[in-house]
Amino acid sequence: MSGLKALVDALRGLTDQELRSLIAVRLTTTSGIEDFYDLAEQLDSAKSYSHIVGSLSASQLDAIGGLSKNQKVDSAALFSLQKLHLVFQDSEGWKVFPQLLEILSQHRAFTRPIRVIADDQAPRDQVQLDRHAGIVAFESMQALTEVIFELEKHLVREVGKGSVGLPDVKRLAGALGRTNEQAKYFFQVASLARLTTVQGGRHQLTGMAATWLQLEPVGRYELLVSYFKAFLGADICLELRSLNPGENLATWFESNYPLAQVSENSKLSQITKFAENFGLTSAGFTSSWFSEAIAGEIPSGKLVANLPQLQNRMVLQADGSLISLGPLATKTEILIRRFAQSENVSLASTFRLNALSICHGIETGLSIGEIRDCLSKATDTPLPQPIEYLFREVEKRFGRLKVSTSNRGDLRTNVESQDEVLLTEISNDSRLKALSFDRLAATRLGCRFEPSIVYFALRDAGYLAIQVDAAGNLISPLKSSVLAENESKPSTIDNDILRWRSAHESTTTGSGDEALTRQIQLAIRNKARISVLVKLPSGQEMTFEIEPSSIANGRLRGKDKKAQIERTLPLSTIVSMSLS
Repeated sequence: MSGLKALVDALRGLTDQELRSLIAVRLTTTSGIEDFYDLAEQLDSAKSYSHIVGSLSASQLDAIGGLSKNQKVDSAALFSLQKLHLVFQDSEGWKVFPQLLEILSQHRAFTRPIRVIADDQAPRDQVQLDRHAGIVAFESMQALTEVIFELEKHLVREVGKGSVGLPDVKRLAGALGRTNEQAKYFFQVASLARLTTVQGGRHQLTGMAATWLQLEPVGRYELLVSYFKAFLGADICLELRSLNPGENLATWFESNYPLAQVSENSKLSQITKFAENFGLTSAGFTSSWFSEAIAGEIPSGKLVANLPQLQNRMVLQADGSLISLGPLATKTEILIRRFAQSENVSLASTFRLNALSICHGIETGLSIGEIRDCLSKATDTPLPQPIEYLFREVEKRFGRLKVSTSNRGDLRTNVESQDEVLLTEISNDSRLKALSFDRLAATRLGCRFEPSIVYFALRDAGYLAIQVDAAGNLISPLKSSVLAENESKPSTIDNDILRWRSAHESTTTGSGDEALTRQIQLAIRNKARISVLVKLPSGQEMTFEIEPSSIANGRLRGKDKKAQIERTLPLSTIVSMSLS
């Protein structure tokens, strides 16, 4: 238990950047962690150690073995273990966390035969390998862009701890032409790369998402590699720089990290999956730009030469389908996505024009004239007559249905329209039954849910609703979905770290009871003993070795192991306490 207390103290002393790096390297989720005690418990868990053992090098494993036998170990290996917080120091010296030793004891062989790749398995054509890696990287960056537009145009609720519901996963999978599992993976990567975050029970875009949309492919690639490097950790990045093009990444890990294949969910599997999805490897073999990318120098020449060539040509058909003849240039793609719904995103993508998509374009600041000009330049042909009819229909209907904040205490949203029949249709729509609309007037409905929820529900049901503020001004869905930097922190992790700091501050500068309570709760959960210094009514101070069982109403209850009796101690009498 003294190790857990030492871990809490060590975590408190880390800078914000060091905490972010530790969380990335240790594959720790911060959801539900309220303070440094909770974080320490999660890091000192079997699940956390199971993830990290696969990325421990032979020298680190030797150091752990030496420390467990009280032997002198290599200082460099010890320092690397310190950074990962896999060891702690007490009065007797450096020690390994017991749970980590228990995990390692299940894998007695700290070395294993190196798997040798047969000649016919080795890549014979680096040019082909690079070309395939470039295409995969481009398609994956397209997938992340699609995630951003999904969150802009749809309300994506949080399911479980930061996950995404099956309907949202299926919608993304359909647009990307991928499996549900692959679509879910891109939602996860978007969150880990800080393009999205969870707030108020829904997935929302961060300021980084707006930056992403403005970046060219090489800039987007640099952002992803920076996340990947943080996930690897500085030590592994340094060693990976030695890899030559065409080497097998998994084999290199197995050669240098004896326990690299401990489990399917190990860090190795996460590393190789990311590298494969974002063109750092192809079929497991490193691309020509792998080492330079890990070193922090994206070789834009090599990368661009293997990315699909961008163009601006499109074909617009009378049914509203808009087909790109190849990968679109960034500015053209972002503009098209503002007023066209994606149906199939790939090297040659298909979009569709409909009333909702064109309405979205107008909401984000485009005019019908600008949309028409964009299509005319991209297709270089006169627009089909049905498309012109569609433009006129949207112009006529735009702004007819407005969603705004309600001033009534029991209702949070107003839905207004001069079309009374339209409001009656909305009230009776079975798809919107959960919103429980109240008819406040002939031209107004009321709802207890917040405006953004009502807005997205109406849009998903096919109604051309728009959001307006108190003055009646149009609210862009892009502005409402991207978290403003001055209103919210740009990262969930940053928010969590701030909360942990605040909790620590309150326990050190506020009443001592709160700090004592957290330590006692920690001891109870871990069935550990505590040493309590108590001031008796006589003024005398006495130390008790207690195994706490409960804490309530300002009193600590537990068993005095020395006296073999149950004790109840008021927290107000405790002078100091330490975890044994």
